[in-house]
Amino acid sequence: MRIGLKGRAAWILLIAATLFAFGCGGESQHTGGAAKYPVGVSEDIGQQLKYDARVDSFDAEGEDLIVNVNDTWLHSPPGMRERALGQWYSLWQPGHSSASKIVVKHGGDEVESWTAEKGYQPASSEKKSSEG
Repeated sequence: MRIGLKGRAAWILLIAATLFAFGCGGESQHTGGAAKYPVGVSEDIGQQLKYDARVDSFDAEGEDLIVNVNDTWLHSPPGMRERALGQWYSLWQPGHSSASKIVVKHGGDEVESWTAEKGYQPASSEKKSSEG
């Protein structure tokens, strides 16, 4: 039995469509980019900070939370740092005033902060260059 050019094209199209359906179909499992903390850690700011390898230490100063970070924090993408600060603030703020903030420091210098009014605020590079 001889298949014509149109028949071959139809078979190739059918096989390609089948492969496409199997390759793009099926269940998608969203692994998510957020950190997976052990049970009970995700709701506790102190436990989250202890669990985060980028954090050296942290301390409450009045209504503010000061987080001292290591070099790994500075080498993390800005979006990851912003997301971590937002998560920490969402856990910190309910027990504190709306004027509270989280300040991230490296080597004693402020590198980032989060406030209710302004959200994520990286330290200005102009300030760093004028000090040095």
